[in-house]
Formats: sequence, C-alpha cells, structure tokens
Amino acid sequence: MRIAVVWNDDDRGVINRFGQPCPEAYDRETIESVAAALQEGGHETLLCGTNKSMFATPDRFMAPECQTRPLGLVFNMAYGIQGEWRLTHVPAMLEMAGSRTLESGPLEHGLALDKVITKRLIRDRGLPTPNFRVMRHGTESTGELRFPMIVKPRHESDSCGVQLVHEAAQLRQALEVIVTRFAQDALVEEYIEGREIWVALLGNEKLEVLPLVEQDFGDTAH
Repeated sequence: MRIAVVWNDDDRGVINRFGQPCPEAYDRETIESVAAALQEGGHETLLCGTNKSMFATPDRFMAPECQTRPLGLVFNMAYGIQGEWRLTHVPAMLEMAGSRTLESGPLEHGLALDKVITKRLIRDRGLPTPNFRVMRHGTESTGELRFPMIVKPRHESDSCGVQLVHEAAQLRQALEVIVTRFAQDALVEEYIEGREIWVALLGNEKLEVLPLVEQDFGDTAH
C-alpha cells in the first residue's frame, strides 16, 4: 500500500503568522525511522511536509490508477504550525480531501488538546483523575487543592511548560510563565505520586491493546 508520512518539515508555508506557534515537532530521524519501518512491512512510502499547499505531492502519490485501486493512507505526524487548535488542522484537511488516515479525526485531536475538557469527560465516565482548577492570574483560590501541584498550559502537549510547585509563591510564578510564554490559561492539579504507563490501542470497534510502555522520568519529578 502507498502511505504518505506527513510532518512539520517547513513552517514558512503559511499566508500569515499569528497566535501561538507550535513548540513541538518530530525530528527528521524519527520521521525517517517510521518510514523505514513501513517500508520493511512492504509499503511504498513518501515523506511530505505540511503547510497550506500540503495536498499537491500526496495527491499525485496516491492517485488511483483505476476506481478499484485503494487511494492509500496518510500517516500523520504533524503537530500543526500555529494557533490554539493546530493539532486539528491536518486531520481536518485530510478529512476534507477524502484522504484516509491512520489516526484520530479533528474532533478527537481538539478534545485531547484541551486538557480541561479531557479531564471533565474522564470524570463524567466515572474514572478518577486528580483534583484541578483552571487559573491564570495567581489570585484565584486554589480551594481544596493540596500541594504539591502540577501546573501546565491548558492547550499544549508533550509536557510543554509543565512545572511542579510546592508552595503558593511557586504557583504564582509558574502561572506567570505559562501566561507569558503560551498566552493561555493554566491547568492546576494535585500531584499524584506513582508510575506512568502508556497504553496504545489499535483499531476501532474491536481494539487491540499493544504492549505497555513505562515512562522513566529518573529524578526529574523530584
């Protein structure tokens, strides 16, 4: 099968720069390792950067030779270029173009990028999650939250801007950093001591649970 691997190779291909620029990006070595693994599986692959003209190359690469030939798939590794909802941009563009993709759609990406909505949905399902508050100024009441606390930007991923605080002065400083650097609210939640296990699921109706992976933080959490 033909699989186009898309990623943020060049962030200059936009009309204007505005809002929060994306602080994350996969390095080319990681992208090439994914492409190599797909090739080892017998697939024909193409590396493709993402910007406002992202469809030109994959469109030619995956064009069907006849109506019965599969169009191919897109392996999306793009974080997006800018804006509060950048993770949704490429999935939405792929959905609009009718390209099949090996990932979640724009709605799922939008929900996941908003940590507050994610936590509320988790609680609505009856699953435990640390107590939290949304803060911005440092003057808001922390209510019943207990130190130590984790402070993080509301709309970021990959641990961007995450800070561990042990007292009120550190909390105010952490909020100031997030508002200044990321221009958004902060999610403040109680710190939970324990191991972090990543669980990857493959499939839709019938899910396959892939091998568990434990994140090793060393002494960074202390």
